[in-house]
Amino acid sequence: MTAPEIEFRTSGHTGTPAVWLRTPDQLRAEAGLIADELVGEIEQIVSFAPVEHLFGRLFAQVLPEMRDVPVHHLTHAPTGLPPEVEDKRTLFVCLPSSWLVLRHLLDRLKALPSAVALHGTGPTVPATGEVMAALSGTGFRAFELFGSTETGGIAHREIAPAGTETGRWRLLPDVEFADPRESPGQWLHIRSPRLARRGDMAARPETWQLPDVIHREGRSFAFHGRASALIKVNGARVNLEELATALRNPADGLDVACLPVHDPVRAEHYELFYSSDRNLSRQQIFARLRKVMHDVTPPRAVHQVRRIPRTSTGKIAVTALYALTQGAS
Repeated sequence: MTAPEIEFRTSGHTGTPAVWLRTPDQLRAEAGLIADELVGEIEQIVSFAPVEHLFGRLFAQVLPEMRDVPVHHLTHAPTGLPPEVEDKRTLFVCLPSSWLVLRHLLDRLKALPSAVALHGTGPTVPATGEVMAALSGTGFRAFELFGSTETGGIAHREIAPAGTETGRWRLLPDVEFADPRESPGQWLHIRSPRLARRGDMAARPETWQLPDVIHREGRSFAFHGRASALIKVNGARVNLEELATALRNPADGLDVACLPVHDPVRAEHYELFYSSDRNLSRQQIFARLRKVMHDVTPPRAVHQVRRIPRTSTGKIAVTALYALTQGAS
């Protein structure tokens, strides 16, 4: 009897509900492939990722079952590592916020016989580079995974210390570009045996095109951003994801989101949402904007909110954030 497909939902980030179905064989293939390619031998797993999402299911449930290793779940506001983590070869399953925890545990990480981190569900944060710099020379390794619920893992690259240039993304062994042509600014269109089946599809698709703009070179690519995050205001290009990342400052408790909006004069524009533990003024936000990206087009509007709504994996809940516009001053 064929094992039933497993449901994964994508609704919190874009606001458009969708159910994606993956077979148990697809999950085992992906977990094993990435473990063999990047992780190596481990004796335990420490996971910050919820198993309701693909990334957490793969490495905090499927992989420990395959490797017969214990997993320690630290998904609920973790403050440290359990004592039984010491003296074992460890895999850390990390979200963007996980690196703030790891930054406070550098001595314990240095004492581990070996450790590797897999990072998924969103871009790295400043604390990521700080951890890598502090652990340079200790054997601690970290890899960033590129993929989606629809496609599973597509590519990977090693995470470098702060101040070091990031490398190109390299396709996983069972992934190919669907389009044989190489051209600048093209869409990320891939072929993989691990593509999910959307709930309203009769069969799994052979290829899938993501809303990501890349520049290919052989089996690697440079990522230029999601199409939805790349806009032009009066002819000047603005990468909204890059801008928000540059503005965020954990030391001030500053969280930022930049969302595209239709503008009756300029057609494309964006608005900036921020929350801060220090109650920063709009003038201070504009000053930071000029400092981190002095030539960027300023936002059409700035909204201070109590918090930036996010999904359980740290992605911005876009629909919920747009809804806050009514109450943001």
